[in-house]
Amino acid sequence: MTHVLFTYLTDEGNDSFFAEAKHRFSKEFVNKFSKYKRWQDAKSTILGRLLLAYGLQNLYQVDIDTLKMNFSKDKKPFLENSSIQFNISHSNDVIVCAITSVGDIGVDVEKISDINIQDFKEQFSRSEYEAIISSSNVLEQFYRFWTQKEAIVKANGSGLHIPLNSFEINNHQATIGNQCYFLKEIPLNPQYICNVATQNIISDSVITLTNLNTELITDFGSCNNFKSFC
Repeated sequence: MTHVLFTYLTDEGNDSFFAEAKHRFSKEFVNKFSKYKRWQDAKSTILGRLLLAYGLQNLYQVDIDTLKMNFSKDKKPFLENSSIQFNISHSNDVIVCAITSVGDIGVDVEKISDINIQDFKEQFSRSEYEAIISSSNVLEQFYRFWTQKEAIVKANGSGLHIPLNSFEINNHQATIGNQCYFLKEIPLNPQYICNVATQNIISDSVITLTNLNTELITDFGSCNNFKSFC
């Protein structure tokens, strides 16, 4: 089963929110989010981790106190001694966490904003770029391809070692090396495009979408400790 959880960023109760986070999380994670200059980036990082903890505890019945997070050589986070995989993304006011118990997973969300498509031409194959510029909604199609490619790269876990133009999206899937990744667009908000990439085809029957309001996820954060989530 694959689960996608998301929440929205607000500036309500920031003082108490950050105070709780500094008390509840590990020193390593506190140092990480404290380095951000913008409160939006710091809070989005914390909310992403809270979405993960909430999903593990409530959807997978995992005791989060028994889990420890680690990082691959390419800095992809993973849970030690667990088959559960996850990925987190945020853009502007939306934070998304995708979790699965089958194979690797990647998620990317972007707010649709006005940009010069030409500046990104080299990131796409010829057919992808032609599909973008010939679309009835050029910006939307651009962000669709962009989030698909980013989600696949994140699922693969090799990060910047994989150029976006080194593989092509075709029929909602793409191959990197000998690994095929399947894509599913997630309907979060009309102003955003979100895509999930997995090693298995995601049908509507094996995916859930959960919108958690900020108060609920904040209350969850104030009632638990996340010291192993470094």
